[in-house]
Amino acid sequence: MEFIDYRLRWDGQINRSSLTDFFGISVPQASLDIAEYAKLAESNLEYDTRARIYRATESFKAVFPSSGVERYLEDLLHVAVQPELPYGSFLGWQSPVAAVPKLGRRLNADIVGEILRAIRETCYVEVFYQSMNDPGGGERRLSPHALVHDGNRWHVRAYCHKRGAFRDFSLTRIKHCKYGGQDRDRVDEDYVWNTIVDVVLIPHPGLTPAQRKMIEADFLMENGEMHVECRRALLMYLMFQLNLNDDQAGQKPQVIQLALKNGDEIKALIQY
Repeated sequence: MEFIDYRLRWDGQINRSSLTDFFGISVPQASLDIAEYAKLAESNLEYDTRARIYRATESFKAVFPSSGVERYLEDLLHVAVQPELPYGSFLGWQSPVAAVPKLGRRLNADIVGEILRAIRETCYVEVFYQSMNDPGGGERRLSPHALVHDGNRWHVRAYCHKRGAFRDFSLTRIKHCKYGGQDRDRVDEDYVWNTIVDVVLIPHPGLTPAQRKMIEADFLMENGEMHVECRRALLMYLMFQLNLNDDQAGQKPQVIQLALKNGDEIKALIQY
C-alpha cells in the first residue's frame, strides 16, 4: 500500500507491472493490491484505459507519511551520493540530481558493532581513543547508551569512567574497542542528554524587512519565529549547523540568515 501511494505521489502513475517487478508477485495479486489501495483512497487514482495505467488524480492526497517530500528527496540523495550501494527505496522514475561531495570518515564496522553490543546489553567497553586535545591517544573505559549524528560525523554518547562524566566520542577516533563487562543502565543519569531545550529562531536582525519576510517563509515561521526542540547535549552541533556559534558570528547577515531569540539562555546551556 505504501509503495502504491509513493509511486502515485511522485511518478503520478502506476500499473500492475510496477508491483510485479518490485515485489516479484503475480499479476492477479498486483490487481488485488491496487484494488485494496483504491478502498483506502478511492479518489487518489483513476484508470487510463488507453494507456492501461492508473494515474494520480488532481485531488490526490498521500495516505502514508512515507510518501512525504522529505522521504522522496532523501531517497534521491541516497542514489546520487552512493549509487553503488543498494538502497531499498520505492523510487521509480528519477529526476537528475547532484549533490556536493561529502568527505566521508572511515568507520570501523567491528568497533561500531562492539559499541552497539554494549548499548544493547548495558555493558562497558575498553577503548583506545584519540582527540584533538590528545592526538597521541590513551585508554578509556566507556559505558555507551546512544549514537549521535551531528550532521557530519557519528559519535557515541557514553559515560567516561576516566573523567567521571558523560561525553560524545567520535567513532572514527576509537582505534581499538573490546568488551569490558556488565554495567548498570546509566541513561537516566545523563541529565544533559535527557534535557530538551526550546531553541527559538528568528530572521537575522541585520537583514532588510523584505529579506526577513523571505526567511520567515522559507522556514514556515509563525509570528516571525520558529521553535526547535533539541537535546541540550546536541546544542553545540545545532549552533554550528545554523552558523550561530561564536566563530561564525562575524559573517554577513545574508550568510547567517538566522538568529537566536533566546540566545543568552542557549549559550549558557551549551557544553563544549
